Amino acid sequence: MENKAEDIRIIELFKDGSEDAVREVHRVYGAYLKTIAEGVLRNPQDAEECVNDTYLRAWGSIPKAEPGNLKAYLSKLIRNISVSRLRSNLAKKRGGDVTVTSYEELSECIPDSRRNESPDRERLKAQLEAFLRGLSKEKRMIFLKRYWFSCPVSEIAELIGRDERYVSNQLYELKKKLKKHLEGRR
Repeated sequence: MENKAEDIRIIELFKDGSEDAVREVHRVYGAYLKTIAEGVLRNPQDAEECVNDTYLRAWGSIPKAEPGNLKAYLSKLIRNISVSRLRSNLAKKRGGDVTVTSYEELSECIPDSRRNESPDRERLKAQLEAFLRGLSKEKRMIFLKRYWFSCPVSEIAELIGRDERYVSNQLYELKKKLKKHLEGRR
């Protein structure tokens, strides 16, 4: 469980306009945020810039947003900023990337909100959480490493001590289960 008291103290620093807020976020969550950004971008310099952009965005938004879970709030900021940076980088060089690929893979399972197929965000979030709770620890790790942290299959395989084919098969089966899970709950 996260240190709720420390998060409350940091949020109060933001609300007070104290520069210590950013220092404290960096101390408590800096390494975690950089890990997320590097997972998406695969570039330490871009990741560092995204972390700094996250601090700036938090500075401007936390006093009004007053997040209930600071770590989750910061995670969402860094992912959005990192994915935007990735899209910008890809637009410049028009190359492929594991993150875009992993998002495309998962988009096969999740309804497209642009075509009004999507359930509301809160319901989708609850459905995803229920799906993840129903998985074994290994399968949950494979799913999250691929679709949240954007890790390549080879890295996941090495992490869990399996071969890449096993991980690829698990991802295929997990996508099928997720799609069935989401369709059954509409």
